[in-house]
Amino acid sequence: MDKPTDPFAPLTEAEIADGTQEGMQAQCAREARTICPPSDAEPGAQAAARLLLRAPDALWRYATPDGETAFYVARTNKPDGKKDFWPISWLEGDGWALKAWPHHRPLYRLDEITAKLGAAIVCCEGEKSADAAAKIFQQSVCTTSSGGSQAAAKTDWTPLAGRRVLIWPDNDEAGLKYAREVAAKLAALDCSIRIIDAAALAAIDPEGGAREAAAKWDAANAKAEWSDLGALRKTAFNLAAAYEPEPGFLSFGAFEMTAKGLTVEVEKGKGENKTIETVWIASAFEILGACRDPHGRGWGKWLRWRDADKRTHLRHIEDAALQGEPAPLCAALAGEGLRINRGAQRHLVAYLSGANVKGRVTIVARTGWHEIGGKAVFVLPQETIGPRGAETVILDAAAHGPYEARGTLKDWQQGVGALASGHALPILAISTALAGTLLFLVGQEGGGVHFCGISSKGKTTLLQMAASVWGRGDAGGGYVRAWRATANGLEGAAASTTDTALPLDELGQVEARDAAAALYSLSNGGGKVRAARDGGLREPKSWRVMFISTGEITSEAKLSEDRGRKPRAGQMVRLLDIPADRGFGVFDHAGPDGDAAKLSKTCKHAAVSAYGVAGPEFVRRVIGEGVTGDIVRELLADFAAQNVPPGSDGQIDRAAHRLGLIAAAGELATALGVTPWATGEARDAAAWALAKWIEGRGGSEPAEARQAVEQVRLFIEQHGESRFQPLDDPDAKPVSNRLGWRKGEEWWIPPETWKAEICNGFDPKFVARTLAENGMLRRQGGNVLQCTVNLGGKKTSRAYVLTARILDGGGDAV
Repeated sequence: MDKPTDPFAPLTEAEIADGTQEGMQAQCAREARTICPPSDAEPGAQAAARLLLRAPDALWRYATPDGETAFYVARTNKPDGKKDFWPISWLEGDGWALKAWPHHRPLYRLDEITAKLGAAIVCCEGEKSADAAAKIFQQSVCTTSSGGSQAAAKTDWTPLAGRRVLIWPDNDEAGLKYAREVAAKLAALDCSIRIIDAAALAAIDPEGGAREAAAKWDAANAKAEWSDLGALRKTAFNLAAAYEPEPGFLSFGAFEMTAKGLTVEVEKGKGENKTIETVWIASAFEILGACRDPHGRGWGKWLRWRDADKRTHLRHIEDAALQGEPAPLCAALAGEGLRINRGAQRHLVAYLSGANVKGRVTIVARTGWHEIGGKAVFVLPQETIGPRGAETVILDAAAHGPYEARGTLKDWQQGVGALASGHALPILAISTALAGTLLFLVGQEGGGVHFCGISSKGKTTLLQMAASVWGRGDAGGGYVRAWRATANGLEGAAASTTDTALPLDELGQVEARDAAAALYSLSNGGGKVRAARDGGLREPKSWRVMFISTGEITSEAKLSEDRGRKPRAGQMVRLLDIPADRGFGVFDHAGPDGDAAKLSKTCKHAAVSAYGVAGPEFVRRVIGEGVTGDIVRELLADFAAQNVPPGSDGQIDRAAHRLGLIAAAGELATALGVTPWATGEARDAAAWALAKWIEGRGGSEPAEARQAVEQVRLFIEQHGESRFQPLDDPDAKPVSNRLGWRKGEEWWIPPETWKAEICNGFDPKFVARTLAENGMLRRQGGNVLQCTVNLGGKKTSRAYVLTARILDGGGDAV
């Protein structure tokens, strides 16, 4: 029986006259005929058995992005335990042959990769390992390249551009080399890459103990040994480290940068006494590129180095800082672990000044969406999410917030996400944390929700669950902030949470005036204009912030503490008061154990166990699935149409659009597989919140109308007897500090008093018109708001005439 020829050889020696022009032409012609098989081609398993003269022990199908068969890889086992691998491709004119695709080979499971654009990728060495990994990482797409560890360069890796990739190498030198080769190719495609420490994983037995790591141990071995695949998945992920490419050190002129540090050759002496001395300047660092802001200002260098504890530091050094004394710059770098020779500081400045780097980096002052080079990218402290080919964008260190991540998306879904399901307020809070990412898409201003109610209801739990979307869900160094601290550092907090979420605890601890200023600035999206060092004006900071607040009192009550001033209706629309009570505190039921307090503690624990993954993943899937502003606006319009009462004023529409955006974020997150909720849960939670907000403000009439009636009513209740001269009693003593006159059940108020005192803070004509429409102010002649009144004898005056109805029904009249 004849043995099949070498499967990975493009052509045999008999087919090609090695090194001759005819042979090369023959090879090119043969390679050009490698195509996908026709629909009526011989089945792959049958072809493999015919070509191999036996049935293969394993057969893997490679597909095109559309799912059509590209080629097969077969495996046959030898008696001595070794294995042979046979690529089986279709040659035009010849049919199936034991030949590999020459180049641009598709990835294993390419059709699944292209169908699940939001899924993470797990890359293994070999099809058997990829199949095993698919059982372990069931939410990911597990793939490999064909042809073994030496053929990674012949595979087309571009379908993974911009994706999150976890590489699981075999535990040997070839496996590590393959992993780094693949990682280098993926890094050029803007992928986020982590590599599992295969040796460390192989040294852990399934019970958690230590053992000797077996050589060539891979994902297939792991799956066979570990019965608890969930524990294996967590262990493997926790042993994965972010890929770091080999350092790109820059040397030029007399300067040399190596892993040992930066040195310079300096001439000493003259003539025959001249010597060349090598001076050590600093520990090793890389210059990743020349950076500037989106407007072409603030040019400088982007540096990266590791400190003595192996922590990575990134720093933007402005070129302007190189034009003065070197000590301040060197002190700042030394403070971050870069060792510097104090006597060679000027050499360091000379090196940085003379370094010429080709790469370009854009530095931005806030998180979130940015238009850079015509492409929208989403910037976070540790990563930039965007389409392939977008320029590198980094966040200024001053805008870094407490973003951090722990665990996987599935861990978060099984913890915080699952615990929120079935509870309207936790779903609303988490959806609000996700909604900030959509502000840019729809062009909506910032704003937020305020969960209010008595203590011990679980408001802080809501805040911590929402915070877990972007970081650790607590206040002690986590993602939750205090109102009091944020009011003092408002611009920094806003810049570091643009397009994400800003959770603020305990509104009651901040002064009313500070709360009003913070609320305006957070919603308005702009900071103060300040002077620059050169005497000019610095560009003010800007932001788009979705904030989530808690407190025992409503935001309206807090703002009213400022010398008794009534908050404007526009302020109340910026921060919507939502009662934090669903019957079991913030929960709809007491949980599986019938104990709401225990449920709250479980939620808090989950928020610090797996966190910081749902928000970035939501952004990736929004980008990957092509979610546009038009799609989101359609969701907003549908929400408003279903939930805004007919005839409502514009403030209700604004509130509905904010809660509609929150509903859209929650429903999109569910549709994109980020949240584990049922379809409609986020929409129903937002609809309930809107109804409660409308109820709390007194109905769907304009808030200014309700506030106007309340102010006039309060004034009459307080002063209706003491500061109005009674006209029905001729013996009554004159009233001091008089506001007007009282006759029967009417109060007559002169126009200037009406304007200056009764309607202080409101448009007096609007107040009069509102009262007249509700029967609380008598008109003259049916339309005139002021009446001519007789003050006795022939004395008359123009006055606004309030009727007794001003005291009726609390807020029922409006």
